[in-house]
Amino acid sequence: MLPRPNELLARYVALWNEKDERRRRDMVYGLYAPDCVYVFYRKDPIRGHAALLAQLAYTHEVYGPMGYEFRSSNNATGHHDVVRFNWVMVSAATGEMEMSGQDIVVLAEDGRIQADYQFHDRMPSSFSYNDGYEEHGVAVRHARPTRTGAGGP
Repeated sequence: MLPRPNELLARYVALWNEKDERRRRDMVYGLYAPDCVYVFYRKDPIRGHAALLAQLAYTHEVYGPMGYEFRSSNNATGHHDVVRFNWVMVSAATGEMEMSGQDIVVLAEDGRIQADYQFHDRMPSSFSYNDGYEEHGVAVRHARPTRTGAGGP
């Protein structure tokens, strides 16, 4: 059975905000198909639960200390086995938006995410995102955000 779009979005955002590794793992297993693919901003596709869990850990390592969290835009729409939705990354202290994006997910027959394509609509202003990639898309260094002094917590 396919989930309702905004219920899926709520689970998705909860996953990206979950700090406990064990709960995150359980949430990934419940939300994503085992052979899932996650594709986002200038990074090679991430395939499978283990790689996705590593990306989640990295996200928490980077954005957690900066005081950011993700929030739903509560605008998910579904079309057969595809769901599209928006999210924002905000300062947990002020609620000020720092980044926004859109995901388009393709669901497996069991309702779990088979493919997740993420697009960034607004890039951060308080840091420059060194994604580790040159313009041709080849990784050349470890990705790390660098504070710019503008905005942010």
